[in-house]
Amino acid sequence: MQPTRLSVSINRRKMFQLTSAAMSTAASSTIVTARSPAKELSSAKRCLLLWMDGGQSQTDSFDPKPEAGSQISGEFSAISTKLSGVYFSERWGKLAARADQLAILRGMCTEEADHGRARIYMHTGFRPGQGGLNYPTLGALVSAELGQHDSILPNFVATGVPLGKYDFVTDCGYRGPRHAALVHYDPRQPLAHVTPAVAAAPFSRRMEVLREINAEYAQQSSRPVVEGHRAVQERAARLMTADAAAAFDLTRESERQHERYGRHSFGQGCLLARRLIESGVRFVEVYQGNWDTHEAKVVAEARDLMPAVDHAVSTLLDDLSERGLLDETLLILMGEFGRTPRVNNVGGRDHFAKAWTTILAGGGLRTGQVIGSTDATGSEVIDRSISARNYLATICQALDIDYTRQVPTPIGRNVGIVDQGGTPLAELF
Repeated sequence: MQPTRLSVSINRRKMFQLTSAAMSTAASSTIVTARSPAKELSSAKRCLLLWMDGGQSQTDSFDPKPEAGSQISGEFSAISTKLSGVYFSERWGKLAARADQLAILRGMCTEEADHGRARIYMHTGFRPGQGGLNYPTLGALVSAELGQHDSILPNFVATGVPLGKYDFVTDCGYRGPRHAALVHYDPRQPLAHVTPAVAAAPFSRRMEVLREINAEYAQQSSRPVVEGHRAVQERAARLMTADAAAAFDLTRESERQHERYGRHSFGQGCLLARRLIESGVRFVEVYQGNWDTHEAKVVAEARDLMPAVDHAVSTLLDDLSERGLLDETLLILMGEFGRTPRVNNVGGRDHFAKAWTTILAGGGLRTGQVIGSTDATGSEVIDRSISARNYLATICQALDIDYTRQVPTPIGRNVGIVDQGGTPLAELF
């Protein structure tokens, strides 16, 4: 590019440094008028996904088998819940007391039991490699279908601590980079890189320079690449010129609220999620790792983790309800699969996708019920099997997203929002 074409003299390296930190994680979206076949039955406008990374044991949480013997039931006793005849593990007493606010899906039966593949599958509803496409994760889907294109805050935020050998699952897939997540690893720390290092007027001039550079770039690249590139930069600029950090600033919460949620990363992640939802963010995902309980040592760590998560999730339910947000917010509690019913020879449980449990709450759903059941040992689903595609269709319907719609991809193919054959769980609507 010829220097004479630039209206402002500026160090290009510094200019790119200014925007690059926020650029890769900023998300934007277009308004899409999707309509579910059951719009009048659902009121959810936003979604919170509490991701139990590593695969939480259903036997040690929401589908205990106290009569099956110690090799199945494990070390935890079963306790009554607010629903007659429904039992949880003793480590989940607060959610047991709120079971009337939950839809307990005990019939999960999915095909993937490898961490990496199952994480993608349960985030997208499509098995990895299927159709030769990268499919958008649930957060990117919600951003594309429900997000505001001119919002200062991103439509998709991920936070927390994933399983050590994996990172967040935030692929925007064919939806494009404008729907990628803003990833904020530690909710207890302030959000960095959202305040410009220069005053408003010089910053505005630098953005003009960036637009000139983009015009040159647009002549050399394909339209989807250019549009995605521009959308990310514009989102970064909006984040940097507004008080976007305020929504992420947990110091604005009272000491009581911090204690109420728990000062650990997951508890503070749930508190942050409530702040973001309240500020208009459409999809927030909070990660909690360390559920890969193959051996007794990790089971011992999870023993203390369970009541902390139980406490934080229960507080989140109460807080959303008190603020009038629960009916408009779909809350999901799940991981990539469950754990084997039988305790292995080193005191843990291995990967298991044939029969496991997830939890839904809020979003105008018919809660206070159990859908699906497993046999006496929890080895297989004996009633109301729920596939990944049915699960994703259910989430879409709860969010008033037309799960039957076909979406054009950049390569000219039309692809379903949910894999072919997915149907919602009618009991919830």
